[in-house]
Amino acid sequence: MRRAYVEIGTDRLRAYAGMRTEQSRLAEKLWAGQAPFQMHYRIAGRGERMLLLLHMSGSSSDEFERVGELLAQKGFLVYAPDLPGFGMSDAPACVPPEYLTMEEHCGVLAAFMEAVGMRAAFVYGNMATANLAVHLAVDFPDRVRGLMLAHPLYTHDAKQYAAKRRLPEYSVISPQTDGSHLATLWERSAKYGASAGAADGRCVCLHLAGIYGETLHWALFEDRKFAGYLERVAVPAVVIGYGGLGVCRLQREAAEQIRGGRFDLYEEGTPYIAREEPWAVADMVEKYFGRSHG
Repeated sequence: MRRAYVEIGTDRLRAYAGMRTEQSRLAEKLWAGQAPFQMHYRIAGRGERMLLLLHMSGSSSDEFERVGELLAQKGFLVYAPDLPGFGMSDAPACVPPEYLTMEEHCGVLAAFMEAVGMRAAFVYGNMATANLAVHLAVDFPDRVRGLMLAHPLYTHDAKQYAAKRRLPEYSVISPQTDGSHLATLWERSAKYGASAGAADGRCVCLHLAGIYGETLHWALFEDRKFAGYLERVAVPAVVIGYGGLGVCRLQREAAEQIRGGRFDLYEEGTPYIAREEPWAVADMVEKYFGRSHG
């Protein structure tokens, strides 16, 4: 995939109390959409059938490096952005524990789509960004033609889910003089039965993200609107379960909440499937969003 960047601005970011006083003028411009920042992305293919690939939490667009090329060969024009704070994109103008909410990420994505000329696209999200894709379809319905939601994180108890925000495994990883933080990054990456190569890829992404590495998870845990948003999706949607994670009961239920929603399965898949089995992702996208589906 080719690499590029675009400068975007959006007025959908809230005012962050943690902004230093001397930055207040810049902050005011940022909140008004007048202070553009860089979003980096990967692109492959050409044509009118546009596809937006959203990387999992703690990752970057490199997750889709091989998938993008395969989908380009299948006739898609593929965009895979680095979300703010991840990959090579600028970090949001705030410091954790303040971070972008799902709604704010949607505003950023809509501005990105506008900047690169994506009128409307099929959208693929992986776990936390599957939830984000649902928000995008509801908040910006004209931008989304269809959804492929890879193992969205659906729950019946939003309050219990929010408590995960305080768990040690979702804390900020700060550099340590003895390098022990690198082992922690690896532990967070080498799960789901991932190969060493896939774990290493995400570990590098987490390292680059620094203090922002878990912020998509934080936004996810405090997203109390998600269940209601599923019911408001008005585009064709398929929920994909990761068979490698075991029972996908909640993902099946999520599909049932969507009007006309369907459920499918990556039989042995895990959240690293785009890194380990890119052809499986490309085949699934073509199955639901190929030429015969408009």
